[in-house]
Amino acid sequence: MADKTFTYTNDFDNPESPVSGNLTTTSQPGTSPGNTGGAPALNTTIQASRQDVDADQKLVLYDGSNVGGFAEFFREPFRADSDETAKPVISEFTVNARVDLIDNGGASTGNGKVNGYSFNFGNTSTLPGGTGGALENGVSEGLAIRVLPASDRVQIVWNGTVLSQVVWQNFSDFAANLEFLKVLNMNVSVSETGLVTLIMNEELNTAARLELTAQIPQVDGRSGLTSADQSDWGFSFAGRTGQNAGEVWVDDIALSGRTICFAKGTLITTATGPKAIEDLQTGDLVLTLDHGLQQVRWIDSWHADAAKLAAKPQAQPIVIRQNALGANMPSADLTVSPQHRIMVASAIVERMCNTPEVCVAAKHLLGHPGVETAAAPEGVTYYHFLCDSHEIVMANGAWAESLLIAPQMYKSLPWSSVTRIFQLFPQMIDLLDNPQPARPSMTRKQAKQMVERHVRNGKPLVADLSAAPRDRRAAG
Repeated sequence: MADKTFTYTNDFDNPESPVSGNLTTTSQPGTSPGNTGGAPALNTTIQASRQDVDADQKLVLYDGSNVGGFAEFFREPFRADSDETAKPVISEFTVNARVDLIDNGGASTGNGKVNGYSFNFGNTSTLPGGTGGALENGVSEGLAIRVLPASDRVQIVWNGTVLSQVVWQNFSDFAANLEFLKVLNMNVSVSETGLVTLIMNEELNTAARLELTAQIPQVDGRSGLTSADQSDWGFSFAGRTGQNAGEVWVDDIALSGRTICFAKGTLITTATGPKAIEDLQTGDLVLTLDHGLQQVRWIDSWHADAAKLAAKPQAQPIVIRQNALGANMPSADLTVSPQHRIMVASAIVERMCNTPEVCVAAKHLLGHPGVETAAAPEGVTYYHFLCDSHEIVMANGAWAESLLIAPQMYKSLPWSSVTRIFQLFPQMIDLLDNPQPARPSMTRKQAKQMVERHVRNGKPLVADLSAAPRDRRAAG
């Protein structure tokens, strides 16, 4: 479950040289019914700026009457590796860019202002079409930052819905003077929780500054960004002049972010077969050891980066190698949090605990062959899901617990997740005083003795459970 990072930088000064980072650049002109200015319309080309004193190379997003175009800086830069089960999902990113917005010098048509541009993270096929293409409105699937001098406003938009905006209030404010900001620095950042922050300022006038924030709506307790289907999404600048003409030049892009990836072995057995845990949704039916198919009521994830793991080594993930618990258990390497409990079942367990099956925290299985601390140089993302009751579910062929409502959950979940659970399920608060675990749990001392006895006797930690699940009670 290690994450990946990506970067992209381009100053456009040497289009023949590859850009820095692991993204690619593609560009496409928008539709153009013709340029009344007599010269061919310039859009999505790279050339020396006519406006900047440094005269360096820039990406011409558009230059001409009623012309639009877009340049995309990302298209599936990562695919699932051989040891991963799903295409990665971008969880957070930041982009910095310098943009020149130049009006047409007082046009007699329209209001004389540039229509605008959009910065997008979404599916470019959902950019507006039609004559000229109202590309400044951005994608209708995903995130769009709209900079609209013609209507004197800046907007943060998600799936076509305006989440936050700044609109012209007086002749001296930022929104009223967008086309006069000759070198506009723009920073867009999106956090893992879906918080969007937009900061814009005029490079030559630090007093001209705009800051705007918005929250991408959540889906089942997760950020709408990470729960969205990001197939065919990309980063792009797009826009048009409209009848006003004018120009937009983009320069010095620096883009970076992080993707959540899921190692092979994070498959949960469901009614329709194994399903990657990141694809689980509320309402999905998961196979449980005791009660057949049961519904997922809530699912969430949290990330511990390398710095957090270094400061808190007890959060370092544990990997249970294939066959470490017994024959085909797990069927492939399984990575879990240290506190995540795994079910073990053997004659040794029964003699020690007077019950054939118990749960053991993964960290307490260290010392058994095939159970070890996992390297996570780029951090780790943990997932948790909740059923109506504590259940034993199948994770990559091994039996492991679902989330248990108990005081210990405060140690393994962020406070925001715990709060969300009790907002959705207030009746579960009582379980904090009276937890109902699916199996008894071993103490650290008991687990140490159990592991030593299994190793000494060469016995598997899990006996044959081919008869499971035992009860086919219907899901509620």
